[in-house]
Amino acid sequence: MRHSRFIIILTLLIIAAPTCGAQTNGLNEDRQAAAAAFEEGQNAQQRGDHSAAVRYYSNAINAAPSLYQPYYQRATALIALARDKEAEADLRKVIAMEPNFARAYRALGQVLLDRDATQEAKVALGRALDLDGKITGVRLLYASALIKTNEPQKAIEQLRAAIEQGETTALIYALLGIAEERTGKAEEAFADYSKAINMDASIATAREGRARLYEARGDSAKAIIDYSVAYRTQPSQDTALRLATLYARTGQPQTALQIYRTLLTERPNDFALRTEIARLMAENGQSADAMKEIAGLIKLRPNDAKLLATAGDLLFKDQPAEAAGYFQRALEIDANDNHARVQLGAALVRSKQFEPALPVLRDALQRDANNYAAHASLATALFELKQFPQAAAEFIWLIRQKPDVAVSYYFLGIAFDKLTDCSQAQRAYQEFTRRADATKNKLEIDSANLRLSLLARLAKEGKCKPPAKGK
Repeated sequence: MRHSRFIIILTLLIIAAPTCGAQTNGLNEDRQAAAAAFEEGQNAQQRGDHSAAVRYYSNAINAAPSLYQPYYQRATALIALARDKEAEADLRKVIAMEPNFARAYRALGQVLLDRDATQEAKVALGRALDLDGKITGVRLLYASALIKTNEPQKAIEQLRAAIEQGETTALIYALLGIAEERTGKAEEAFADYSKAINMDASIATAREGRARLYEARGDSAKAIIDYSVAYRTQPSQDTALRLATLYARTGQPQTALQIYRTLLTERPNDFALRTEIARLMAENGQSADAMKEIAGLIKLRPNDAKLLATAGDLLFKDQPAEAAGYFQRALEIDANDNHARVQLGAALVRSKQFEPALPVLRDALQRDANNYAAHASLATALFELKQFPQAAAEFIWLIRQKPDVAVSYYFLGIAFDKLTDCSQAQRAYQEFTRRADATKNKLEIDSANLRLSLLARLAKEGKCKPPAKGK
């Protein structure tokens, strides 16, 4: 490092070779002042004092503004200080003065990449590669840009070329894992993520990548470990959300809620996050707290249809009549929300408001003819209203869609039984007893078997409705 700095400083002095008289002496003095300031800048940069380095490099520029080296070095110090706009200006000045200086293009590409000006970064980094493909880091940066522009295969080629050149850092392998993961090479990606982690156990990029693959494999415990390390190393809201989701999925709701609440201190106005907290509370027996949270959100956003529908979903199981009120309000705000319409119909059925449920559910089916939940609620409402022919038609539709749902056969059997259609009732009851769970549905199975014996007797006595033609 000391040797290369000496060469740069000597270059500054050689450029100032004397030509004539007093004017030449003045130029020499300026160049010497520039070289001295440049060296002080190098010293400051080496000890990590980037602010002082910027001042010294500025002095060098003032003394000899035609030299590109101080501009370049000042740019690198400015990058370290996160003063990227100023660094970009210096780098563009360098490129204008010395168009074939590859390192300036690499540094400019890095600045642009950090700003998410990815296409511009690719151009700058591509130029750096054309000029000198062996500069440390240029292929890694270019691969990062390629990953951002969804060109993972090209990124793989650049990263492997960097490895062949001796750049075997943890970040190289972490990025290689991302590119491989995006091309569907999960096993290769897993191996490269693991290699990166073996080189640097705290590297967040590789930890997050391997955690995703563990999730895909169904190994939530190992995914949680990797996400946790990634979050400690490089706190990220996305990582925290993944962790919370995994904790909730693995039966650790309180840990998940703790993470969500921590996130909420950082994002107090994140309504989606607060809604998720309420949902998780409700799923884990904290219905009162969940509804309190949602009620607070509704006060802030009384005309948010999705929020009102969420309130309805939370109340649906235990307080269906109140849930129906929220679904109704949601529909008044957004008449196109068919989910809220289906849920309103279901809530009315659940709260035994069968007549009001019928037009709601029929409207929902006009908008989505194959909505299974709407058909199921409509079948129940019609059955409870003793409209057995229409109810039977709905149960038949349900059976055709999901033939393994045993309870549909049971109610279809009752509907035909009420219509004294003995043969069809018998077939439905028999199918129910064949498919039903002997432990969970014991009472219903006993009832079906009793009705089967009674139907057999009614048939013998000629008290059944004659079977329709073709049945």
